[in-house]
Amino acid sequence: MSSANDENEPAPELTGAGADPDSTSAGDSKPESSTPEQQEPGCMPIVVACTLLMGIVSFVFCGVTTWVLFQKRTEVAIRTLVGYVDVIEQSLLPPDEKKSVIAQLESTIKEMRADDYPQEKASAVMQRLVRLPIPQYGELDVIDSFVKENFDDEERDDALKQISRLRRAIELGKATVIDVNDVLLPTTQVDTTHPLGRVLKQPLEVEKVREVVQRAKLIGDREKLADQTFARKPIDEILKRELKAAVNQGGF
Repeated sequence: MSSANDENEPAPELTGAGADPDSTSAGDSKPESSTPEQQEPGCMPIVVACTLLMGIVSFVFCGVTTWVLFQKRTEVAIRTLVGYVDVIEQSLLPPDEKKSVIAQLESTIKEMRADDYPQEKASAVMQRLVRLPIPQYGELDVIDSFVKENFDDEERDDALKQISRLRRAIELGKATVIDVNDVLLPTTQVDTTHPLGRVLKQPLEVEKVREVVQRAKLIGDREKLADQTFARKPIDEILKRELKAAVNQGGF
């Protein structure tokens, strides 16, 4: 009897040191819940894809724009020159030089409007024209006049000499519009109503003009021009030479 009862009794559970640490109830175990980072890749792939797509679109747009402008160089040049005529009309150039410059620009515009005008020629004209400080040439004349009226003899002679050296650098194609704008910077101020976006300060100040003279000297020294006074070459003659060079030699 006792043996039958023993067979029906459940086996005691193992606890303590004798228990298998891995033998916990399988039914009680639950899978670990994954974190949000593990469940979803996040928005980074979308951001990267959008960035790449925008880069491709921008590249294509820039390429198309460049091609269109390249094919319409003459049209762009005409529009630029038409606006530049307005700048010259409001410049401080002597009346005869101003009239000659405008006539040359208008003649160039008329030539460019011909159907068979070469695109390459239009590019060459603009490359040479944008380097030439035509309205600034008239502003140098104003500085000249101020020096003659307000500087003492010795200082006046040296100042006029340095300004003439700057003009000589312009004549030789050694000084560009960027150089001359920098030289004139102490005597200019912003004016959004003017086509150039700035005008000469009025009245001029002696110290500011001295700075202009010193900057002009630096340009002359940079180009290793002789330390002497050079004759003033009219800007319309320089323009005529550059337009002819654009036809015969091309741009830079």
